[in-house]
Amino acid sequence: MKEENAKSKKKLIYYVTLAISLVLLIVATVLTVYFVTGAGNDDVLENPPPVANPDDDKKPDEKPDEKPDEKPDENPDDKPAGGDDPVKFVVPLKYTAATEFNSIYASQTTGFIYRHKAVDFAAEEGTEVCSMAEGTILEISLNETTGNYITVDHGDGLVTLYRFVEPVQNLKTGDKVKKGDKIATVAAAYGSEAKDGTHLHLEVSLKGVPQNPSDYIEIVNSEK
Repeated sequence: MKEENAKSKKKLIYYVTLAISLVLLIVATVLTVYFVTGAGNDDVLENPPPVANPDDDKKPDEKPDEKPDEKPDENPDDKPAGGDDPVKFVVPLKYTAATEFNSIYASQTTGFIYRHKAVDFAAEEGTEVCSMAEGTILEISLNETTGNYITVDHGDGLVTLYRFVEPVQNLKTGDKVKKGDKIATVAAAYGSEAKDGTHLHLEVSLKGVPQNPSDYIEIVNSEK
């Protein structure tokens, strides 16, 4: 009987020891995984540190992209300053009447009705036509259907066109002209506005966009 009790105690001790060993093994495994993966590490940050802004070192009143030596655009509309300055521009001829820019025009010659993106100056045949400002002769077109015309490039995208004219002798593309230089004379009425009487058809454009000539010269208008 005593031997059986001793055996039972040995078995119990064995199983208890085995159970404790298993528990210790499990605990050791869990702790190993825990520390290897870094879980519970107080040094791990949930959010990365903010990136330093290079502009943070600037003074409070200084704008990030401000350039001290850069001047503001004095002419934001990209239009030549002093358009009606008599020193820079002159009326191209002596006239008796003038139409308004962008007015509704009913052509007595073609029968078309459209916006007239020009100013017509009524004048006698042979009246001298001069360049409004210094520039270079860009084109000379001799066409009885549309009417002879001369274009002058004044730089910075500004171009003037003088239609229904007779160019002066020897005038050619590329010639330099000064303000007030004679470039043509008013021709007899013909072409697309022949029935409107003898006149100079004047167009002004800035970078291809029609402009009102009265923004550059003083014009006394009358109805067309």
